[in-house]
Amino acid sequence: MGASVKRVGVAVLLMAGACATPHQIVDRSDFLAEATRTYAGETRERVIAAAETVLKISDPTDFEFRHTMNGFTALRRYVVYAVIASAQGREKWEFQVEAEGDRLRASVSISEAGVSHGGNSSTPYEGRMASVPLYRLFWARVDYVLGKRSDWLTCDVAAEQAKANNTNAAIALSGLCGATSDGRDAPPPPQMEPVKHSPPAAASKQSRQ
Repeated sequence: MGASVKRVGVAVLLMAGACATPHQIVDRSDFLAEATRTYAGETRERVIAAAETVLKISDPTDFEFRHTMNGFTALRRYVVYAVIASAQGREKWEFQVEAEGDRLRASVSISEAGVSHGGNSSTPYEGRMASVPLYRLFWARVDYVLGKRSDWLTCDVAAEQAKANNTNAAIALSGLCGATSDGRDAPPPPQMEPVKHSPPAAASKQSRQ
């Protein structure tokens, strides 16, 4: 697995400071509202596969997936070069799907760690990627792959939505639509066929009579 490498110009950096930072996940209620989704009539494997598809299409060659019984951890390395600075880092996406009664509860947690270089100094960084627009974009795309919505939310449309709220789109959507996301302009992936449910035993028996 390689690392996405991008050069970022001064104009992009200046634009980044022109808008407000995105709304963040700051507490448990925010996490439950933005980082989790409940699915009825779905299977764990379908939800996991949909989430994996969303990440793969955003950067086809740079995600490494480590699967678990209930989900996966996806790692993506990146390198960013600006005129007077650079950064090397790694994103981590932790995705889990748990049974909750007769439904499934899916959750995602996104973080990053790396080192930024500027002049003669280097500064390590580590923290959660908590931008609410990023999480909403992720879930919108998962829902599309599962066939639960008809439109694929593109990076351009998501950026326009962020800008309409005076939000810095480059920061808000970094992770799926950032400078190092090679698939940011990729076409939508195929949607899954609806889940086929077997009829209840009683109904099946009546249909044979």
